[in-house]
Amino acid sequence: MDAVQALLFDTRSIQRFIFSGNRLKTNIGASYLVDHVFDKQLMNVLEDEKTNLEVDKDSWHNELAIENLQGKRQCVVAANGGGNALLLFSGDVTHEELIQIVRRFSALVLVEIPGLHLGAACGTLRLSNEEFQTDLKALFQQLKLVQNHVFPVVSIPYTGLTLTCPINGETANYYDPDGSIVKVEERGQRFCSQEAAVKAKAAHEANMALEEEISKYSPICRRFAFPLEIDELGQIEREKNYFAIVHIDGNNMGEKFRACRTQSERSRLSENVRRKTWGCFIHLLESIGAEYGNYMEQHALDLGGRQKKDEQGRPYLPIRPIILGGDDVTFVCPAKMAISYVKRFMEYLLDENSVEGIDAAAARRMDSCGGIAILKTTYPFFRGYELAEQLCEAAKQRMRRKKQDHPDAPGTSWLDFAILHGEQAPTLEQIRRQEYSGAGGEGGMHFGPYQIGHEEGGALRDHRHDIENLLEAVRQFHQGKHTAKGVGCMARSKAKELRFVLQHGPAEINRFLAQLAHMKQDLPEIEAWDAFRQEENALWSGGETPYIDAVELMDFLYEEG
Repeated sequence: MDAVQALLFDTRSIQRFIFSGNRLKTNIGASYLVDHVFDKQLMNVLEDEKTNLEVDKDSWHNELAIENLQGKRQCVVAANGGGNALLLFSGDVTHEELIQIVRRFSALVLVEIPGLHLGAACGTLRLSNEEFQTDLKALFQQLKLVQNHVFPVVSIPYTGLTLTCPINGETANYYDPDGSIVKVEERGQRFCSQEAAVKAKAAHEANMALEEEISKYSPICRRFAFPLEIDELGQIEREKNYFAIVHIDGNNMGEKFRACRTQSERSRLSENVRRKTWGCFIHLLESIGAEYGNYMEQHALDLGGRQKKDEQGRPYLPIRPIILGGDDVTFVCPAKMAISYVKRFMEYLLDENSVEGIDAAAARRMDSCGGIAILKTTYPFFRGYELAEQLCEAAKQRMRRKKQDHPDAPGTSWLDFAILHGEQAPTLEQIRRQEYSGAGGEGGMHFGPYQIGHEEGGALRDHRHDIENLLEAVRQFHQGKHTAKGVGCMARSKAKELRFVLQHGPAEINRFLAQLAHMKQDLPEIEAWDAFRQEENALWSGGETPYIDAVELMDFLYEEG
């Protein structure tokens, strides 16, 4: 067998489909629908008797996809993940039959998952290593061409119905009889869009599937449940309006997959990456479960009360994954827990021994970048996710510069964050320029991105952006003024004043420092930041200053202990 027929599918605009609504429940359901559209709707089409195919949908896990195409009218799933599916067919399946599969699949998705965009491309793949890579690349190029020229309508447009859905703004053409999707107090109506209804109904199935998958590796779901609404995450009353959207993405994964010489090698890497990501997230969940009692004792989160438990009486975890597939992870959590959870998860990814049974070198140690958008619950969810993506990209830019400076060093992991207090500029660049410019440089009052898991060694200056420095500075700010035990640095009121002072020139800054000294208060003592404390630098060095990030996080960082 020298060649096979191939059909490549992808889901387009995944993030817009998932985050188009302002309800966590619909976001969760949408993510589940995207994850399983090829497992369910596509498999229903392939396994239908009209198609007359013998379908092997599981062999790609075992790297046997092409080898299993030995008989007549066979189909194997060569890859399924990351929003793509690659199907291989025996040579007796015609091009016209592939077109019919695409048509039937598209029609089924239009009915069962309105709003989801699909793309498809078909062709022939030669099986020798070099020719396979060439043909697969051509198939992806064909898919890209289709994306740029075909724009299908996948939602019912406005008709005589003029009522808009309170969840995603589409036509409200679905009646919610029991109010489980649309709360009655919202505009006094129970209508929503068909798209929102499908997503909301899928949310409970998503939770069951998530718990089933986690239960294969950990018993944590016997004790805890996952929330379906933002207000179930555990924010305490005075912080109830703020939560965090977290987006984490593996570094240079495209290059790592392109380096695979065969489909079997690609399949093995894909499965290893999935297992690594899931394993590390389960480690994160177990660590949260282990410190759950501390949250309750210290009143760090509002996790008690009947309203904070599911139907089985299980308390809710203060975290809910929305996207958890391959190297791409998105979750929501209380704002004050975000930095801690992201740091922990990315450290697990970096640890070669965190998950057993990973044999692909590119998956054993996964460097990644993350973005944390801290925002009010009333802020549009999709815009919050877009900001988290922009923050992740800012972290990746720092990672790429680090790689250019040290091309032979292992990959590095970085995170960045932003706190939105109301209506602000739409892009991260504008926010930085408008709100974080001071005497020492434009946008320089934000010191990030910060490095996760920085190994020992190197000049002290190279450790300026280690996340541990930021956390220690916040800890010292939390302690307030110096005490008899020597902890703390300055009063909270003086810390808040620091932002105003740093917007002015060296004279104003030095007067502030002299006033601190007179009051026997000081800046946080961070060894890697000593250069900023030198009188000639006036808290600025290289066009940036590290202290405002720490001041802002005082209200959004869990103080352990």
